[in-house]
Amino acid sequence: MDISKRFDRILQIFFLLQSKAMVTISELQSRFETSKRTIYRDLKALETAGVPISYHDGSGYSISEGFRIQPSRFTQEEVLSLLIAEKMMQKHQTKFIKEQFESVLIKVKSSLQLQQKIALKHLYDKLQIKPEFESDDYLPDIINTLLSSISGHQIIKISYHKSSERDYKIREVEPVGLYFERDFWYVLAFCLLRSDYRNFRLDRIRQADITAVPFTRKHPAMQELREGLNPETTIPVTIRADLEFAHFMFWERDSYGFCKEEKDNNSVIMYFNCGMHPTAFVRWFLRFIDFAEIIEPVSLKTELTEILHKGLKRIDGHTS
Repeated sequence: MDISKRFDRILQIFFLLQSKAMVTISELQSRFETSKRTIYRDLKALETAGVPISYHDGSGYSISEGFRIQPSRFTQEEVLSLLIAEKMMQKHQTKFIKEQFESVLIKVKSSLQLQQKIALKHLYDKLQIKPEFESDDYLPDIINTLLSSISGHQIIKISYHKSSERDYKIREVEPVGLYFERDFWYVLAFCLLRSDYRNFRLDRIRQADITAVPFTRKHPAMQELREGLNPETTIPVTIRADLEFAHFMFWERDSYGFCKEEKDNNSVIMYFNCGMHPTAFVRWFLRFIDFAEIIEPVSLKTELTEILHKGLKRIDGHTS
């Protein structure tokens, strides 16, 4: 047995236990890719060393409150990951979350060695991250408000604008969780008006107020709901682009369900399973109309032609 490897694993188990309220055996098995027997043996070694580990039937293991040992020195890779995380969080649109993360980071940085602090300072302006969203599109502190509603199990009243409606509508919802997908933040919530679960885009919320009314029910896990809520239907789309200019499409195509591509001497055939509304795909594709074409489905080609004709009429009307 590699003693140093086992010692390192036992230390990591300890710090994981110290960082969480509860840790399950299956979680430890998955993280360290080892057997239950090995994990039990490592936990026993920690107990023998004087670490007060408690087992909670059906929940997992924890360390008694108040027992702490300072973490080991950070590796160079871990220090660099701190810098990346800091840069990303500086772009966060929610002021509360950004400020709390900065507070946590200060405490973490306090345990760095002097040379690591110097290295961080030297690298600070060498990394720049541009946010994928505009903070002005979101209600200030909307994520914090929703998370507060979730943790407090209190209904939240939102003013929401659906893309298919002209006016904002008031909805009372019970948020279950938040997720970021296809360049937008969403909240999955139980809508009291519809008596069903719905997804709401955060940039379409213009007011959010937590009420004193408690949730009306206990909600399943968000992942379970997302897998069963409105199963995503996709549209297979095939396009052809000139090989010389096809690279202009690479940066955003993943957002529209890009699957694969095939190249020949002069062109690139791209295949998509598009989960967005067909019109959204067509209007994105319009940017590349001078060097690309939709092969199928025919319905998208027809919609593209109609949009182009309307645009040309508008141009002719302004120039005549």
